[in-house]
Amino acid sequence: MAVILKTLRWLINQVKHKFWLGMLMFFNKKVQIKHLCISAIGLGLIGCDASSANTEQVVISQPSSVIVFDHSEIATPIKTMPEHHFFGRVQGGESYNMALFVDGRIERVLVKEGQIVNSGDVLATLYSPNLAQRVTSRESSYESAKAVLYQAKIQQQRSSELVRKKLQPNAVLDDAQRALKVATQQVNNALAQLEEAKNQQKETQLLAPQAGVIGKLYSRSGDYISAGENIVRFESSETQKVVFSLPERIAISLPKTKNVQVSFPSINITTQGIVTEKSLPNLGQPALFEVTVTLPKSSYEYLGITAQLHVPISNDRLYKVSHSALRYDQSNRAYLLSAAENNTLPVSVIAVEKDGVLITSSTPLLQPISRVSEIINPLNLAALDKR
Repeated sequence: MAVILKTLRWLINQVKHKFWLGMLMFFNKKVQIKHLCISAIGLGLIGCDASSANTEQVVISQPSSVIVFDHSEIATPIKTMPEHHFFGRVQGGESYNMALFVDGRIERVLVKEGQIVNSGDVLATLYSPNLAQRVTSRESSYESAKAVLYQAKIQQQRSSELVRKKLQPNAVLDDAQRALKVATQQVNNALAQLEEAKNQQKETQLLAPQAGVIGKLYSRSGDYISAGENIVRFESSETQKVVFSLPERIAISLPKTKNVQVSFPSINITTQGIVTEKSLPNLGQPALFEVTVTLPKSSYEYLGITAQLHVPISNDRLYKVSHSALRYDQSNRAYLLSAAENNTLPVSVIAVEKDGVLITSSTPLLQPISRVSEIINPLNLAALDKR
């Protein structure tokens, strides 16, 4: 029984050995087939590389203009110049606050905000009984002085006639003439005091100096005001202006007497104004210049509305190039790289937009511009630096 078991075990081991040997031979054949496939694929790739290499040689042998075309662009001229827009309010050419030079209570305000007035119109009156009483008193003094002067003239004429007839001595005539001079001086003095009182009384009336519009009322009827306190804001309608706050670079580029474009968006009107004033910025505040533009035509409807100033972003020819075409040298100066002549083109950057960069150049940009990195560009940079 033991012999039979040993025999069976030997047979099983032999079968297993032959099985695994067969499997090993099978895998060896698979590996060889795989190696053959890999070799075939490799030969095919080598053939493709050789064919591609031949193709590359053909491309390289083509004219360089084809390569320049693929890696360059043409600067696009901008036909419609972009503009800066600034806003201001239309106001009168003569715009100021008006006040009286006496104290008192406002008796009446005869105008309203926005009202159109003519030259000499009464805007407000001040109640001042002292001034009225002073005028009455000095009128009485003036009339009394005139009566004394009249009596002095009659006395001088009578004395002159009596002296001529030798009925009175000359000393009496001299006294009459002196009395006449004193009476004349008293009349002149009384008249001057009366005019002074009337002028003070006129100060109780606020008059429009010229045609215009009431822009603002600071006081109303019944208010007590001090001398020099503002009552109304007067806007002249004979001439009109707009004050704009501009940055330094733009304000300097607008010389006086230059025509600028001004529009009124609310009424859809565009006109040409003239730069008449430029004020310097205040210390400690934003560096903004106040530029005054005078309008050629004035109208009551323009006062107070929004005006828009149009300033072109540049007075030179403007181009647009892609972001990759713009370069900077060691001094942070912008330039473009010519793809045709292998030279630099200095430019000035005006604005950066999403789809490109707006630039200006002293020379027309007509040749192709390289937009390839200088690292892979076939241009000889050493030769370019020597130029």
